[in-house]
Amino acid sequence: MCPSISALLPSSARPSNLNLRAMLLVAMCCAFVFPAFASTPSSGTLSPSNGSSATWAGSGIAGATTDETTCVDGTDCDVFTITLTGAPSNYQGLVLAIKITHSNTLDDYDFYVHKGSLSGPVIASATAGIPETMESVVIDPTVSGTGVYTVHIVDSTVAPGDPYSGVATITAPPTDSVAHGTAPTYSNYQSPPGLGDSSGEPSIGANFNSGRIMTQAVFDTLQVTFNTATSPATAKWLLKDGPNTNITTLDPILFTDSQTGRTVVSQLFGTTSLSAFTDNDGATYTVSQGGGIASGVDHQTVGGGPFRLCTADQLIATPVPCAQLAARGPITQYPHAVYYASQDIGDAEMALSHDGGLTYEAAHPMYTLVECGGLHGHIKVGKSGIVYVPNKSCGSNQGLIVSMDNGLTFAVKPVTGSTSGTSDPSVGVGAKGRVYFGYIGGDGHPHISVSDDQGRSWHNDLDVGVPYAIRNAAFPEVVAGDNDRASFFFLGTPAAGDATGADTGTPFDGVWHGYLATTYDGGKNWFTVDATPTDPVQLGVICTQGTTCPSGTRNLLDFNDITVDQAGRVFAAYTDGCITAACVAKGNNASGSHTRLDNDQATKATIIRQSTGKGLFKSQDSTRLQP
Repeated sequence: MCPSISALLPSSARPSNLNLRAMLLVAMCCAFVFPAFASTPSSGTLSPSNGSSATWAGSGIAGATTDETTCVDGTDCDVFTITLTGAPSNYQGLVLAIKITHSNTLDDYDFYVHKGSLSGPVIASATAGIPETMESVVIDPTVSGTGVYTVHIVDSTVAPGDPYSGVATITAPPTDSVAHGTAPTYSNYQSPPGLGDSSGEPSIGANFNSGRIMTQAVFDTLQVTFNTATSPATAKWLLKDGPNTNITTLDPILFTDSQTGRTVVSQLFGTTSLSAFTDNDGATYTVSQGGGIASGVDHQTVGGGPFRLCTADQLIATPVPCAQLAARGPITQYPHAVYYASQDIGDAEMALSHDGGLTYEAAHPMYTLVECGGLHGHIKVGKSGIVYVPNKSCGSNQGLIVSMDNGLTFAVKPVTGSTSGTSDPSVGVGAKGRVYFGYIGGDGHPHISVSDDQGRSWHNDLDVGVPYAIRNAAFPEVVAGDNDRASFFFLGTPAAGDATGADTGTPFDGVWHGYLATTYDGGKNWFTVDATPTDPVQLGVICTQGTTCPSGTRNLLDFNDITVDQAGRVFAAYTDGCITAACVAKGNNASGSHTRLDNDQATKATIIRQSTGKGLFKSQDSTRLQP
């Protein structure tokens, strides 16, 4: 007999309004008992010779897990262990190729490869999704080593009666590693006169239900509707300020939950915020508490998404922890969590809203000054409810702060291979949990790294500015769609020197453009595009030293933003500092001066909209994007 959620909780933790979703999970656990399954055989050993192989099979059940963290071994995921004999040097000119195949194009198996046991780092994963009937990875043992590899096969969406077959083979490496396809193209849309004229630090979000774009910078909250009946599309901009968010500000922020359509607008005000939310793209607003008690005084961020709750199988396997997690779920009909975070002098705090941003609990510390620098990037929430906040300085690396319990506790994960930088990093989370971490390294270059295990390990760290010889970059912003697809927006310049400093002495001579890098293969390859090729964003320095920046060097303030709409189309919001014909002409002239003295020092709201090419959702590829 299954216990009730309230019976599993201590009396002090029992919510007055039980989580509806948790109650449904309890009902499911009482109604269904799934048979366990395992791979046959359970392990294999391979030697460093071309053609050495091992095969196995598994019989999936009716799995419906979000990612590796939500499955239960022996129920909706299983394990096959591979042992590579010999030394890594024996595998010169050889790779370990792993693939699984199944029959039904409506089913979806994923797998993750851990070095060592399941608690070891994920060094490769295959999560392509429907309608693929094969998932595969290639691993270089000269880099990853020999010994044990654990293959974790997950029933992402699998109906009964569609078993899979697995094979692991030592083979020659593939010869084709070049990115294929056509790079996306982009168009720029500047806000009309009188709107978005003072728009440093823009935020942007897409409402999947209405199809509209919401953006905010300083005092202007703007609703943007694109008319796709014309080619190229035209944009209609409307002012949609909240009742308490156009009066005073220390920091502006906007967040749109694309699934529910709710937009939260906020202006930092002391240790909390003046905030309101709208469910109709700014037609009406509800004023909210704004943030949690004991929130910080600077650099606020708002984010949201699904609560982290147990699946039915997890509820059976670990009922008490699942019940405790359910106690931090929704308390109203609004299904998603909303989070507010900000920083003090050293540490930073986050507060959870159980009721869609109307009220917030007391804020919980995310990290201390000993662990990370004070300033942090923007909150992102994965589909399985894991919360991420990036930080540009956690020791000698950049870092990712992770919460697995709806903002109650946090762990700091260093982004290995990275170096501390001067811009807030950004995170995009794929549909199955892949994390894309975009950052500006200590060398000033735009880098992006990938993790498949919530930041415990990182791979495929690439400098995506190489095609344009970018030597300095600022304001990295990342969004992901399907697990294998993500876009990375940044401002960059090929000019060398101190591009983000105080610009004392000889002024920095540089021309900045907006660039977008996009991957369709999980971060192995990126298409980098100059999205503002004839219209420079800034001349001279982009100072990232906060309020200590000299006058005229910080007109763009601290960040930009990026989002994706329901068709997979990418939108990036940026502040344009060079808008007059004279400034644009100087930027397009390779000779002459390009310092802050030549810049307009403007703060004009502008949106980059993807015009053509594949978007971030494979399911929408058949509906080709049009200009």
